[in-house]
Amino acid sequence: MGKLGELVSGGSSSEQSFAERYTEPTLLALEFAREEAQARGATEISVADLLAGLMMEEGSRADRVGKLKANAFYLRWLAELPALPALRHDERAGASIEPDFETRRALAFAVLEADRDWEYWIDSDHLLRGILRFPNKADFALLKTELSLEGARVASRKDREQFLPEQNPNLKAVKYLIRKYVTQLAPSVLSLVCYLYILIQGLGPMLTSAAN
Repeated sequence: MGKLGELVSGGSSSEQSFAERYTEPTLLALEFAREEAQARGATEISVADLLAGLMMEEGSRADRVGKLKANAFYLRWLAELPALPALRHDERAGASIEPDFETRRALAFAVLEADRDWEYWIDSDHLLRGILRFPNKADFALLKTELSLEGARVASRKDREQFLPEQNPNLKAVKYLIRKYVTQLAPSVLSLVCYLYILIQGLGPMLTSAAN
């Protein structure tokens, strides 16, 4: 099924294993998204709620990459959210609200975006780029502000050069990155070794003939 398939299929163990890689801003954005959905009386957290959660914290990496605070009113309107977070609370307040399919998909893509950057930690900009990986209401809103996936990737790279990650990789993170490098490089190295072996085997008779 693959990493993306495991995450969007609703497997809680897969989600928990990746959740330990979330940075504090990412966890905060997810909590804000839950509160956004809960305040509206929704039964699930939508991808629009996820975008709203990312817009709450000023100065986060997602905010800098996507200029979310500056475009907050416009983004909420385009994503079909209330102009301001709803203040209504009902009997569902405090109840557990699960992400819907699109939100799970965005979270899965956020993992892939972090892996693409060779980053262990899944930061708020990875969530933002996860939203931009497939058509949805939040993606539509972001595109209207002229933020594309490629543009967000470039902005993320520049932002990391200017603002170093606050969380340093621990031993588990280092092991993960080493395993990832080995997994990706091993097939190429093996193919090179096989190619050189075949080449040497083919040149062997020619070298022998030349020597005689």
